[in-house]
Amino acid sequence: MRALLRSMVLVLAIPLWPVIARADGARPVFAADFETSCISGQDWRISSQLDSVVHSSRIRCVETAGGQHALGITVKPGDGYDPNPGSVPTERAEVQLRHEVVRFDAATWYSFSFRIDGDWPSHKNRTVIQQIKQNIDPRYEKGRGGEETCDAANPLFKIEVDSDGATPVFRAKVAGTQGCGDSVGQQRFCGDWPVETGRWHRVNVLIRPGRAEGDSLLRLWFDGRACPVYRGLLGYPRYGVKRQGTPVIDTQPRFGIYRDALPETAQTILFDDILFWDESPAGHPAWAGIDPALPR
Repeated sequence: MRALLRSMVLVLAIPLWPVIARADGARPVFAADFETSCISGQDWRISSQLDSVVHSSRIRCVETAGGQHALGITVKPGDGYDPNPGSVPTERAEVQLRHEVVRFDAATWYSFSFRIDGDWPSHKNRTVIQQIKQNIDPRYEKGRGGEETCDAANPLFKIEVDSDGATPVFRAKVAGTQGCGDSVGQQRFCGDWPVETGRWHRVNVLIRPGRAEGDSLLRLWFDGRACPVYRGLLGYPRYGVKRQGTPVIDTQPRFGIYRDALPETAQTILFDDILFWDESPAGHPAWAGIDPALPR
């Protein structure tokens, strides 16, 4: 009798396993765990422009008020400075994912949380906190003596926390063009929405970069609030970097602060729960209340 009961329990238990897996959502292909490790050289690269002497003070893991750990990134005047001749000087402190998680003509889902701490400039100043980029092929980049005179590429997708002149604001921009030129093909498709200092905010992204007009799909949610769906071109299919003749996204997701240079002003941002999927994460807690399904 006991043996029969044990058999019945096993039979009843087996169907529950896939149900539990679905309830948790798809398994991420990459997850940053700042509780057990900080920035691993195997997973991340640090801005090459950032002086190695100040790495540890600009990019570190910090303990939050709740006792958890997060990635803290600070930029100070002169960090990663680029005089950027012909445009606005910039500075940065960023980390870039080494893994190829975003590709043309393939869907990627990702999510992360961020919190801006301390003083955030109240005047308008371009401040990128997350970006994905396809650079211009060196053969066509201005100043390299190649076949064309393209300016350096704008990120095909970027998120900014700027200011409306009084408070921080969230906005998102895209860039895509068959031609080339500074800011050609760039447009804002979401924002401006208020950002609270000292509070965690959640960002969810579904991106499928396409190489032809209308082939891309970009969906973005800020604290569960949906941005308009973007369907245009993303990247530089004609003049962008290629691999074996096929356009590639050579600059994978970056997190941190990239801004127009500011004298005497430091900024700090925290990141946590950085997760990437190559299939729908429906059911995962990071997507609670959001339908990540691909449109049919």
